[in-house]
Amino acid sequence: MKILIVSLDNVGDTFISLAVYRALRAQPGVKPAFWTKEYSREVIPLAGNGILHYHCDPFWDRSPGQGKGGVLNYLKTLLKIRRARFDAAIILHANWRKNLSCLLSGIPRRFALKGAFATDRVSITEDDAHILDSSRKLTAAALGRDPGELRYLVAPDTFGETPQTAALFSSGTWAVIHPFSGNSRRNLPLGAWTGVLEFLESRGLRVLINAAPAEKELFKTAARAGTNCVFSCDLALDIKNLAFAVSRAAIFIGNNSGPLHLASALGTPCLGIFEESWIKKISPRGKFLPELAVFSKDPAEINAEELLTRTKKLLDAGQPGRGNC
Repeated sequence: MKILIVSLDNVGDTFISLAVYRALRAQPGVKPAFWTKEYSREVIPLAGNGILHYHCDPFWDRSPGQGKGGVLNYLKTLLKIRRARFDAAIILHANWRKNLSCLLSGIPRRFALKGAFATDRVSITEDDAHILDSSRKLTAAALGRDPGELRYLVAPDTFGETPQTAALFSSGTWAVIHPFSGNSRRNLPLGAWTGVLEFLESRGLRVLINAAPAEKELFKTAARAGTNCVFSCDLALDIKNLAFAVSRAAIFIGNNSGPLHLASALGTPCLGIFEESWIKKISPRGKFLPELAVFSKDPAEINAEELLTRTKKLLDAGQPGRGNC
């Protein structure tokens, strides 16, 4: 049975979809594959090598910092998927456009939570509010049996260790911070990171700031990055290199985004900036259940004392904890 996992979303949601792949791969006779955005394509190799993977940015959606996808590339991808003759699609974060795309790709069974053009609508309850729980229901419907609890999958042999990163992260104790995300509305104000950086440096930590070149300039304008800070864009780190760096870190601090889920999956002690209404839906469930600094409507509600208290708690604990994965 050939099943296509459709995650035409950004990095965080695509990372979570690796749990569906792990569940499908464990089933005899099931051959899973992915369809993702071009924007989030680098996430998939974290699940292992040789995964069948289709990728294009949808023409109706705009990825962070990028334009909408092209119609021609979208149609070419549809044709490639159609030729592969999938038996079913598990459509995450479904809507009618994604469902219709799977129909046009010739996929006869389309499992989704909502949206027109799905053949199998899966109902969920309040207990299934978290994306991993609703994804479990979708996977069970496609397989005809419950796959059990879904877990993130990050294969250690896929980490992007290079001589440069190996040398850098083998010396000193490191923290990784991620001051950005795909939605600026859920980001801690950039100026608030100055106090965090000063505290980390006072504890003798070097800091990797995960940021693209344009984000780096914004950060440097609003916050102070000390001499022990390094920006990921200056090292040309892709997400596999970032996984290596995060796996070596003493602590990760970041907004609600893919790298926070990555840190949780790797078992790195982590602190997440999280909107209260999103906790039940998408809070990380990895080897380490993160500390959460929670806001109601505006990340500016989170005060500096709370951030430093939670950071100190994680650093003082010393060893990664174990969550429910």
